[in-house]
Amino acid sequence: MGTILHLNPETDQEITSKVIEILKNSGTAIVPTDTVYGIVCDGLNDPAKKSIYLIKNRPESKPLIGFINSIEKAEKLAFIPERFLGFIHKRWPGRNTFVFISKTEISFMVDSEKKIALRIPNTSFISHICDSFQILASTSANISFHRSVSSIDRLEPEIIERASITVDGGTIFGQESAIWDMTQDTPRLIRGRILFVCSGNSCRSPMAQAILQQLVSSSIQVISAGTESNFYGSISEEAFCVLKETGMEMDKKFVSKNMTEQMIESSDLIFAMEEKHLERILKMLPDAYDKTFVLNVPDPAGGNIFKYRQIRDIIKERITNFVLTRIKT
Repeated sequence: MGTILHLNPETDQEITSKVIEILKNSGTAIVPTDTVYGIVCDGLNDPAKKSIYLIKNRPESKPLIGFINSIEKAEKLAFIPERFLGFIHKRWPGRNTFVFISKTEISFMVDSEKKIALRIPNTSFISHICDSFQILASTSANISFHRSVSSIDRLEPEIIERASITVDGGTIFGQESAIWDMTQDTPRLIRGRILFVCSGNSCRSPMAQAILQQLVSSSIQVISAGTESNFYGSISEEAFCVLKETGMEMDKKFVSKNMTEQMIESSDLIFAMEEKHLERILKMLPDAYDKTFVLNVPDPAGGNIFKYRQIRDIIKERITNFVLTRIKT
């Protein structure tokens, strides 16, 4: 079994020094981040990066993500459009990975389109390790195509065995970082969570959820909620029927949910059906202003089936012409 060290305030400095020493000698380390457990190495050490690919059974065609601890380091590695600096500053450090055009060639980290993915984790442990390196190469600590993990006891034994060292930081957040393409006119979500919000979470937002989910990859999670959904209902019969007419079906087990602050906080893009829903979102979490947009979709409640068809088609149009412009499909 590989070496496992337990991180706590008394051992933090000692373990940090040990990890740095191992990485400087072409080693690899499983470490807690602010999202999931990751495996890291010196980003400029090719043999170490190859070890990560072997440990994970990961195709070498899939670039590794770079960990850094300052925007100044990021600007030395990538072209960062000035118009995006406010967006980036708000999300770094944190659970957001940004894809930029690279200024340099770094094997296994810069793809064929000259793009590099960078993140500043919101953890002092990773930040202190980054002090000793220009960049760390990183990826989630799991066998490729298996689920990422939020605690050491969920790691596959072979991952621990193959890594040079494992640092146990307890149970952590457990949601992978959002990934944004920053190489176009507007930030586009590559991986993350999208939330649709209406009043009762029984027609408009579930329809939007079903429609968008069919158009995006599995790396985009789509959820919905209501500002006034204080009951455990389901999608309305009319909404279910008009979706089915176009070959889409909402799971009959779908349960209407009330919007929560945690939903807003953990979502990367939020689309409100009306201005009143935007107001409720921002009242609950004012900091969500730059990720929340209004689709201006009227409420069909109380209308006949023809009204629901009309609203379904309006939602499809808004998704095609607005929502998808903010997603990397």
